[in-house]
Parts: sequence; C-alpha cells; structure tokens
Amino acid sequence: MTNPYQPDYRIGDAERAQAMDDLGVHFSAGRLSFEEYDERLKQVTQAVTRSDISLLFDDLPAARSPKVNDPSDFLPTTRVPETHFPDTYSGDEIDNAYSTGRNIRGGILGLTGVTAVTLTALTGTGAWIMLVPAIFILLYVMKLGPESWHAPSRNKIDRQRMKQARLLQQQQVFAIETHNAQQRALARAERKRKQEEFNSIATELATDALKRFRGKNK
Repeated sequence: MTNPYQPDYRIGDAERAQAMDDLGVHFSAGRLSFEEYDERLKQVTQAVTRSDISLLFDDLPAARSPKVNDPSDFLPTTRVPETHFPDTYSGDEIDNAYSTGRNIRGGILGLTGVTAVTLTALTGTGAWIMLVPAIFILLYVMKLGPESWHAPSRNKIDRQRMKQARLLQQQQVFAIETHNAQQRALARAERKRKQEEFNSIATELATDALKRFRGKNK
C-alpha cells in the first residue's frame, strides 16, 4: 500500500523539462561539474516517478520546503535568482560584456568619420574633420551615453551565463535524445531480426513436418 504522507507518482515530459531547467541553473551557478550535470540530465530523461527526480536534487539547495498536503511541492523547484551567481567573473565574460558598448561607440565614431570625409569632399571645408576628435572626446573621455556603453553590467554577464548554460543544456538534451532514438532504432531492428529468424525457423519446422507427414502416407 502506498504511504499517503510520501506520495510518489509517475511524471511526464513537463516535469522532466522543469528538472532539466533547474539542473541548468545549478550548473550555471557552479554547483555541478560538467560530468555531474551531464549524468543527471541522462537520469532525468530516464526518470519515471517523482522520487527518481527528487533524488537528483537531494544535495542541492531548494527554493522552498515542500508541504505534505501539496503534491506539487514535491516537484523540483530549485530556481535560483540571478543575483546568486559568484562575485568573480572570467576575463572572457567581462570582455564580452564590454564588447556591446565598445562596438556601439566604435560604430558611432566610424560613422562620424565617414560623414566628416563626405562633407569635406562636398563642401571643400576641412573643418568637418574636427567632428571626429570631438565625438571621440565625448564618447571616450567624457563617456557620453548610457552607462552600459562604458562599464560592464553584472546583470548582463549573469544573463550571458544563463544563456550559455541553457544552450549547453539544450545541446546535451539533444545529444541524449539522439542517443535514445538510435538505441530505440537498434532495438526495433533487433526485434525485427529476431522475428524474421523466428518466422524462418517456424517455416522450416512446418515444411519438415509436412514432408514427414507426406512420407508416412506414401
């Protein structure tokens, strides 16, 4: 008999997808190594009941404590806010955060240079060239424009981490699904081979029995 105070039930694709999302958050937060993350994703795809999923989150922090009288609370809901990311960032992450603002400022300065050269050619006045150093001073010395043009945003870096983690997660899920599809195809091929082998043996036995029956009647 099932214990009513510890309900266990079969899960579907929605619960598996939620578990994969939660594992992606923990992986991006550095709580899981790549090998652990990959292994747990595989276990999620093979999970059948709620307890199969819950075991994967036993050593991870939970967003809230489950209530006995609310079965939905037993699903993995370990969503972690973005502000819980580590305080340190790699050089590549900081450089990527700088790149957007740097590209915008470089684009503005480049367009200014093209405009100045065009106006100089049309009017014959070299004063238009002074637009280039003026815009340079505004953008790079006085730092005119939104703050995101000049300093990396922590929220932006965290969003980039989440995006990369989700992309990696999707790639892992796709690889797992592809592997499972290949295994199912191999299993179907093996079943077909065995069925054909069985049919061949049955045909041979029937033919042999028919020959013996005809031999007795002669």
